[in-house]
Amino acid sequence: MSDIAVGMTVGGYEIVEELGQGGMATVYRAHQLSMHRDVAIKVLPSHLMNEPVSLERFRQEASIVARLEHRAIVPVHDYGEHEGIPYIVMRYMDGGSVSDLLEKGPIPPERTLQIIQQIAPALDYAHREGVLHRDLKPSNILLDANADAYLTDFGIARIIGTNSKPLTTTGVVGTPSYMSPEQAQGQALDGRSDVYALGVVLFEMLTGIRPFEGETPYSVAVKHVTEAAPSASDINPALSVDVEHLLYKALAKSRTMRFQTAAELALALESALHTIPIPEMMVETTPSLNGALQAGAARRDLDSWPEPDGHIQVLPPYRPTMPSHPVPLHSYPPRKRSQTPFFRLPSWLTWTMVGVLTGSLLLALILGGLYYLINVPDNAVFVEDYNATAVFKLTATKQAIQGDNHDPPTATPPPTNTPKLISPAP
Repeated sequence: MSDIAVGMTVGGYEIVEELGQGGMATVYRAHQLSMHRDVAIKVLPSHLMNEPVSLERFRQEASIVARLEHRAIVPVHDYGEHEGIPYIVMRYMDGGSVSDLLEKGPIPPERTLQIIQQIAPALDYAHREGVLHRDLKPSNILLDANADAYLTDFGIARIIGTNSKPLTTTGVVGTPSYMSPEQAQGQALDGRSDVYALGVVLFEMLTGIRPFEGETPYSVAVKHVTEAAPSASDINPALSVDVEHLLYKALAKSRTMRFQTAAELALALESALHTIPIPEMMVETTPSLNGALQAGAARRDLDSWPEPDGHIQVLPPYRPTMPSHPVPLHSYPPRKRSQTPFFRLPSWLTWTMVGVLTGSLLLALILGGLYYLINVPDNAVFVEDYNATAVFKLTATKQAIQGDNHDPPTATPPPTNTPKLISPAP
């Protein structure tokens, strides 16, 4: 059994170059002959083949990553063995890692926010699937050609809620520089332990250094448990107070005082980075009562008033003083009515309306008189007509009587205005 090396062809993958080597595996860039694409092959070294724990961890990583399907988790394409040596085929990330970016110093805050916003949902997704990473660090955050970030290396990941035998004899695994206090003490872990590690990564990305350093891994782990996190703004003065408070919360010793999820940490980071102090003169809000009083006094040129001292004096309520003896009502001066009417017309319009009304009244009186003179009946004419009609009726009656008696007719006198009494014939 020999190690896999550059130039070999393993299961249809031609090994091109070595990308990195760690304590548990070596990663190569290979070319997949059947698909004509570059891939990453993670190989377990031959000297670890005799360690059952290392072999089981390697196989467990392949199993765990295969079940985690997320955009920001490096996907697994294949798993196999070459002469008894297991290997994992994953997507090739040609953008390097966050560790490569840190070699140039602190990462700009906006770029840091972009990376955190991409991997935080993936970390929470793994927790919902019952998987703890337990080894989150800059070298395990890879970048593709578009500079998008991905989580990788679930070699010491652990499935929550299982009764399987631990894959370590000490119970303490991980990288001491990014290890949570409870992880350093060998306590039971949950997703908030990975959130603490993400906070350490965030601290390093913004400042360029890790929050805790020591001569030995043990001393570093002790500092995570006992020492408070340093001030990030003292290391990088460009960081705001809000970012510094965020890092203090992310690195809290008690898991109940930290951010409970990675997404919560990413949201707080976005808020802290985008908070820009606004000068008071640019804030358009409703002025305070004190400010309103001062502005009103300035507009009225009340130069005789004393300068306000920034406080409003609250005066007691007004209470009128009652005279000792009653005052007659006639002694009070009459109340002056308001000289300003509720509604006032222009003077020319007022006089025009008065003239129109007066002319209309006179015209109505003249027309009424003419109508009266024309339509009143003449009583005298009516009386004369009535008398003539009465005489005519009497004459006609007399002639009718004489005709019956065969008397000769007599001349009928003309009607007069004065009726006469005619005696009947004997």
